[in-house]
Amino acid sequence: MEFNDNKPIYRQIVDHAFAKIMAGAWSPGERIPSVRELSADLGVNTRTVLKALDELQASSLIEPKRGMGFLLASDARMKVELELRREFFQSTVPSLVEEMRRLGISTADLLPYLP
Repeated sequence: MEFNDNKPIYRQIVDHAFAKIMAGAWSPGERIPSVRELSADLGVNTRTVLKALDELQASSLIEPKRGMGFLLASDARMKVELELRREFFQSTVPSLVEEMRRLGISTADLLPYLP
């Protein structure tokens, strides 16, 4: 995984987890990769991975299971989808609207590009 400077690495790891959840690579009720596995796979410090997992746990996306590590919550996909939608409407839409205003593009101009 390549990291960028625009966002803290732990947050990029959370985004990586979101992508895994949305793609179905991590399934509800199943064990997710351990701190060490993620650290090795992503090439980052275990403390950074722990910070990301703490955030996922605080959001109730993962649950600790004694002797097994962390399991993906049954409603994780729904929660991630809601969070991604929130981010879209808070970040992407305002930027898009501003760019449309700057270029003189109306909402009607968008219609041919919508599925």
